[in-house]
Amino acid sequence: MAMMICAHRGASGYAPENTMKAFRLAHKLGAHACENDVHLTKDGEIVVIHDYQIDRVSNGKGTVEHMTLAELKSFDFGDGEAIPTLDECLSFFDGSGMELNIEIKTMDRIYDVALVRGVGELVQKHGLESKIIISSFYHQSLVDYKKLFPNVRTAVLHGDEIKEAGAYAAYIGASYSHPHYKCVNEAFVEECRKNGILVNPWTVNEAADMRRMDELGCNMLITNYPDVALRG
Repeated sequence: MAMMICAHRGASGYAPENTMKAFRLAHKLGAHACENDVHLTKDGEIVVIHDYQIDRVSNGKGTVEHMTLAELKSFDFGDGEAIPTLDECLSFFDGSGMELNIEIKTMDRIYDVALVRGVGELVQKHGLESKIIISSFYHQSLVDYKKLFPNVRTAVLHGDEIKEAGAYAAYIGASYSHPHYKCVNEAFVEECRKNGILVNPWTVNEAADMRRMDELGCNMLITNYPDVALRG
């Protein structure tokens, strides 16, 4: 396939999502990039987890923002894996050759610019600005990120179709549109292309849909099964 292949929450089709095991496996399978999700803990640490609560993905219960890092580290997040901090995650990606799409989780929550700033400072600490894409469903966080860290690429996440998605992404200074793959058709890709915006659809897990995204000229495919996508 001509597209880059991005492992969604790591190789989450085979390993516990958003764990170092999933990221290491994605690298072993040959993925060009990984995607992860970040939240702030009670004590201001940035951890890698999709949900606001830990119930679904661990043997514990509770809300990330109401727990300290030490408390979160005491739980099993699958196969004996601890919840990773973003700092730990970036240490792995530094030197891996892979890109990393960091999704800032602020949708439907009280917005906290401290998370945006903290992510940017960690990315700078590791010198990974050129390897990072920042995405979010809460598009104000992308605007804020670009103001603070103008050299990092951003991506507009959306689950429903956005009219003139390319023009909108360009207007807020983003480099990419990250639509649900069912929103993607020839007209969508062409409108984005006219506005200088690349299309990275999510989460594409069926081989037929992967081939269709490639044929439409998408830039990067986000999938739980990077090995399937890499086989074409």
